[in-house]
Amino acid sequence: MSFKDIGNLSKAEIDSLFEVLLDYKRRDHFNGIWSSVPQSVDFMKTGRVVIESMFSPAVSTLNGMGIPVTYAAPREGYRSWHGVLCLSSKTTDYARDAAYKYMNWWLEGLAGAYMAPQGYYISIPDRTRKYLDDAEWDYWYKGKVATKDLPGADQRTAVEAGSTRTGGSYMERLGNVARWNTVMDSYEYSLVRWYDLLTA
Repeated sequence: MSFKDIGNLSKAEIDSLFEVLLDYKRRDHFNGIWSSVPQSVDFMKTGRVVIESMFSPAVSTLNGMGIPVTYAAPREGYRSWHGVLCLSSKTTDYARDAAYKYMNWWLEGLAGAYMAPQGYYISIPDRTRKYLDDAEWDYWYKGKVATKDLPGADQRTAVEAGSTRTGGSYMERLGNVARWNTVMDSYEYSLVRWYDLLTA
């Protein structure tokens, strides 16, 4: 099917889409539907699936277990999301000061260095640079060949020497984003239909 705006589906489009999905589920097309990163890791680790939708930390975890998993880099472009720290305009006094302190810490760089081995980027990558060694920076941000084994967030090897990151450098990857995830106008309705799919 096609959509007028794939980033903001209408209720009718959601209904049509879920009829397709429900039909596939009734025909046992899906091996499973995971609800957590550890569950998605388990699906792949046990051989239950060989292809699935995954978040970056799951890929790093599996690579750290010696299970080679590769992210696809679709030629049509990525569907991406951005985790935004937001501060309510109603926040005052101590809570506001604490929130700003936390956001400043988050953007200072150390958090970005922790997120990089999970495959994520931080909003101000230059601040992350000082917390990554040359090999880590070159692999995660520059898209270069890993010159040594690189650890994941759990300190197990997530990237083997000689590997390159699917999709290339930070700039190449961000330059190939076709759609940013947003909360659609019909988001609440999509959750109702998602529950229909889970319980079908």
